[in-house]
Amino acid sequence: MITTIVAGLLIFTIIVMVHELGHFWAARRAGVHVEEFSIGMGPRLLHFTRKDTMYSIKLFPIGGSCRMLGDEEDGKIDPRALNAKPVGWRIMIFVGGAAMNFVLAFVIFTITAMFTSYADTTIQRFSATSPIAEAGVQIGDRIVRINNQNVNIYGDFALEMMRADGSPIDIVVERDGQRLDFTIVPHYLESESRFIVGFTPGMGIGPFFARTYVDADGYTAYWDNVAWVYRSGFFRSIRLGFDNMVFSVRATFFGLTRLITQGFNAGGLMGPIGIVTHVGGQVERDLQAAGGMAAFWSLMGFTALLSANLGLINLLPLPALDGGRLIFLLLEAVRRKPIPPDKEGIVHFAGFVLLMLLAVFVAYNDIVRLL
Repeated sequence: MITTIVAGLLIFTIIVMVHELGHFWAARRAGVHVEEFSIGMGPRLLHFTRKDTMYSIKLFPIGGSCRMLGDEEDGKIDPRALNAKPVGWRIMIFVGGAAMNFVLAFVIFTITAMFTSYADTTIQRFSATSPIAEAGVQIGDRIVRINNQNVNIYGDFALEMMRADGSPIDIVVERDGQRLDFTIVPHYLESESRFIVGFTPGMGIGPFFARTYVDADGYTAYWDNVAWVYRSGFFRSIRLGFDNMVFSVRATFFGLTRLITQGFNAGGLMGPIGIVTHVGGQVERDLQAAGGMAAFWSLMGFTALLSANLGLINLLPLPALDGGRLIFLLLEAVRRKPIPPDKEGIVHFAGFVLLMLLAVFVAYNDIVRLL
């Protein structure tokens, strides 16, 4: 239980701190005075002031803020106020938080790719029922496109399979320097309640992943001698970090779209309490199954995924989120005059109330699942 709480709070603290640092850095670049930079919500536990900015840690380690001069009020004449800056600078400030979340996800995914293994897009072997083999794909082929979508990592392939939902798929594979097209009708796997095409992907390993392993006979063997294992170099790991970050954003957007188009499912929502429980449970399982390093990399991967998710969600055009503020700034840029602050304030306040009600509802669901 302690591991669960510590792991979850650590993730939230890192992600929120990085998000608010994005706003903070952009505000400083724009010459906007930051009155308070805080991590957490509620009463202050610790605080100090430096260069007229208060830095504080608050009681509840969920959320945070970067409170700027003129952030909530209009009519400021102080040139350091947010509202005194041109629209372009204000857009950069509100985008800064999400941008830093994307950067954090990219960095973590890159480091993870250097030290761990991952599913490759190369065909290692076929299952007993394999529509992809029946279509003419061969072992050693590498999938590069599916339904006109580039496949850079295995997650791209899996996401497009979910999107197809059993419909025939068009794939492009690379074989001996040539690209070949195939059309495949997925097979429904009853035991797992999902559609498959029937293959096991190869394994990629990072440049700093262990070079040896103990085989079934107890002898030391080398990963580099295994035909279906592909070692990536340093620059390939950077590319993998970027591809995983992009995939995380695409997967989040896909999930939100399905939530809207297929009906609101309360059971599919998870808030801070649920995430903390999930993270801690996964860490404990990894500790028992594979030891401390496996748990550490699992935690890092989840942190990167959640950071990318937060970046996208904050950019959604909803009141009280950064994306909602961006909509008003873009309207101001088009109209060449700001939206009346009282009207904008009403919209953001209504959005904030709705978000708080949603937060309470999600927290209730999380608690019910725990009980």
